[in-house]
Amino acid sequence: MSILAVIMTIVHVILCVGVSYFALKRMQKNAELGGAFGSGSAHTMFGREKGLDSVAKLGMWFGILFMISCFITTMLIIK
Repeated sequence: MSILAVIMTIVHVILCVGVSYFALKRMQKNAELGGAFGSGSAHTMFGREKGLDSVAKLGMWFGILFMISCFITTMLIIK
């Protein structure tokens, strides 16, 4: 296994922990029964929230980077 594959595996694990953290942090916000089914709008008066807060944006970017990291790490390990 090359040094690049080892470094990419470490980055991949860090991104995995980050995605898990932000997913659990986001789940705490919608922890009531409606949040279990994806509604998450129990605390809004006029329907669903518009846009994402900073934690949700950061979680989205961690998810995108994790997906890209999956492909890159797989290509480096198979090679």
